[in-house]
Amino acid sequence: MVLRRCREACEGCGLEWPWSLYLLRVDEALPARATNLRALCWACSDAQGGLFASLLAEVPYRERLRNANNRRTGAVKLTPARRRRLIEARGGCCEICGVPGAERQLQVHHRLAILRGGSDDEANLLVLCFACHHHLQPCINDCGHWVKKPFRVCRHCRTEQLLKELVAPLHARAD
Repeated sequence: MVLRRCREACEGCGLEWPWSLYLLRVDEALPARATNLRALCWACSDAQGGLFASLLAEVPYRERLRNANNRRTGAVKLTPARRRRLIEARGGCCEICGVPGAERQLQVHHRLAILRGGSDDEANLLVLCFACHHHLQPCINDCGHWVKKPFRVCRHCRTEQLLKELVAPLHARAD
């Protein structure tokens, strides 16, 4: 409300740098509501005492990285509405265990994490129930499959390993 009211400018001098504005209470005895707050720049707020807060909060590192990754790949940001549409488009079920959203809360998981360069692209997203999301980790063989904790190797790699162990003695006998 204050941001809209002040139109991203200092209410004292009109400085139009919203990232340099601070919120100060008009009356310290009243609660911090929009009617009791003023947006002032550093110079205008210097004479006033009391607590203050930045008008615009600093964007967290993860969100800055998400925005950069999305710009790089051309992906659209994952909003709550897009999240709901994605869950509906993928059948409203967990993509790992198949449990429907009516039984467990569904979440959207990034295959390649935001902090590792992943974006909000459709191909990088999985719909998972909270239980699978909590227990999911990538296979240590970097095959692209996922494995539930505490296991570290996916079933595909494990099957391949077992086949090699079974076939190796057969090849040794043939020689």
